[in-house]
Amino acid sequence: MPVKVIAAGLGQSMPPEGLHTVTVHLPGWETACAFRKGDKTIFAALKSMYPRFGPFNKVRQLAAAILSRLALPALPAGEQGPTYSCLPFVSPDAFAVAAAYAASRHRKDDHTKLLQGELLFRVVDIADVRLYLVVFPAAKAPGIIGIWQNPGVGVSSRLAEMLLAHIDTLAVLPFEASSGDGDMPSLVRNGALPPPTYLPEEGEGHEKLRQRIMALLKRAPVKKTVAVAAVSSGDVYLCPTGMAAIYRLHGAALAARRGPVVALGAVFHSTWQLFSEEPAGFKHFGRCDAEGRVMEQLEAYLEAEAAAGRAVSYVFAEFPSNPILVSVDLWRLRELADKYGFAVVVDETVGSFCNIDVLPVADVVVTSLTKSFSGYANVMGGSIVLNPASAHYRAVQDTLTKTFHNEYFSGDAAHLLQCSDDYLARSTILNGNALLLTRFLATCLTEPTPSPVTAVLYPPFTDTAANYTSLMRPATTTTTLATTGTGNNEFEPFEPGFGCLFSIDFVNKACARAFYDNLAVYHGPHLGAHHTLAFPFNDAIWGGGGDPDPSFAYHVAYGLRPEQVRVSVGLESEEELLDTFKAALACAEEELRRQTAAEAAQEEPVL
Repeated sequence: MPVKVIAAGLGQSMPPEGLHTVTVHLPGWETACAFRKGDKTIFAALKSMYPRFGPFNKVRQLAAAILSRLALPALPAGEQGPTYSCLPFVSPDAFAVAAAYAASRHRKDDHTKLLQGELLFRVVDIADVRLYLVVFPAAKAPGIIGIWQNPGVGVSSRLAEMLLAHIDTLAVLPFEASSGDGDMPSLVRNGALPPPTYLPEEGEGHEKLRQRIMALLKRAPVKKTVAVAAVSSGDVYLCPTGMAAIYRLHGAALAARRGPVVALGAVFHSTWQLFSEEPAGFKHFGRCDAEGRVMEQLEAYLEAEAAAGRAVSYVFAEFPSNPILVSVDLWRLRELADKYGFAVVVDETVGSFCNIDVLPVADVVVTSLTKSFSGYANVMGGSIVLNPASAHYRAVQDTLTKTFHNEYFSGDAAHLLQCSDDYLARSTILNGNALLLTRFLATCLTEPTPSPVTAVLYPPFTDTAANYTSLMRPATTTTTLATTGTGNNEFEPFEPGFGCLFSIDFVNKACARAFYDNLAVYHGPHLGAHHTLAFPFNDAIWGGGGDPDPSFAYHVAYGLRPEQVRVSVGLESEEELLDTFKAALACAEEELRRQTAAEAAQEEPVL
């Protein structure tokens, strides 16, 4: 069949377009890299954007409407464009986080670095919601935007939309502070900072989501002789984003047990930034394939730390890892955790609740519900699940009881609940489509010879496949699952698979680009959506299109190659996907033939 043409233009979302979509179409390899570098022409064309990248659409409009009602000091003469920008939060801890972030040694010492006193802190009420505003010179946004991107707790687009409808109720509270006013936490302790309202759990969305997640976790558990207590809805904490779940759990885990954080394998860019700037310390083990023998290295590290009288707070692992789909040996990690007393935190977003059961080995499970759980790329969400059987359960739960407050807007909760109704049915298609494509691509490793494809990165094709399958849920034939408190968690028969995400390694970047630039799917960052997405994830996110992250070379060494294309399959037909990928692969093959012919011509002797 003819390959379909992607109708969306630069900066649009995949259909259906709407106010709250989280995808952005960035056609072509160079466009992706230019986006990462902040190309102004690309940003001017954006009609949609992943909300954690920065305030956009309704959030940007809300920020502008609030700023227009604030009395702010004049900036130095010569400032161009908008004088101030602001980031709105519902939690007051944003002020201390912003002050510490801007002053950190990790910030660039250039024109974007915020000077003492340039961060302004204000508080407003709108429609009974209290907002804590981090205000800064617009030109210095790169020096502070990380507090929006990495913690993931900023105001959502749906909350912003509601607040904009009530902007006339805005009241500015009598609180003014700046980053030059000393210790921000002391302002909170001495009562100078107005107390938060946080967000109410209006309607049934929050509780029904907790019940649904609880039911999914109980469904078809892994049959292992380990103690697994039943998760209750009270063990499930909902957050505005997946990164917010990691961020809030990170704080609680460190409060319960202070020490360095250890991460195994590839982790998401924002997770890396959060961990690498952690004052308590961060240790990373990158190579986690079978030949890397990471568990032996980890045990040697733990033994040395214990001998020096130091304790690790927790070990974090994505299962499997994004984007190289390695599955660490979580059973062996569980043994080390029990021996050395640290907690195991597993991000199962890529594997997903329906396919894998990590509770037998994890003390805490974190998930980005924005991905395949939601499935339609139009709502954000995240979850923290505590394992009641964990030795760390009481300490982490006590900390969360004291520190966790609802930041998840009820409108988002209601929409996420609706989207997740067909989670299992969609996951069946996602699993099947990803396996179909990776099996096809695996045949291209040797044919034609030479092949532009050097590796297919998907759990069953890695040397850590046994680690993944050891935690796969068994297939189910029953149609219902008894739950407590809800009647809408009836599950159809389901056979678990390996998820929607895979990556393809190419022999060189020119071949990767030939494939990607001719791959007629949506181009952009996200996974788990209803349409297929592809992205040169490593080169764009870590490599920066010529402006690499300082750690990029390190990540390349364990598998985050710039010659790699990440793919998140959607719900398209098998025939459509196969034809689309075959057409793109033919372009990569043609590029390799061209290179081979050019090299042969250069080697011909001159007579």
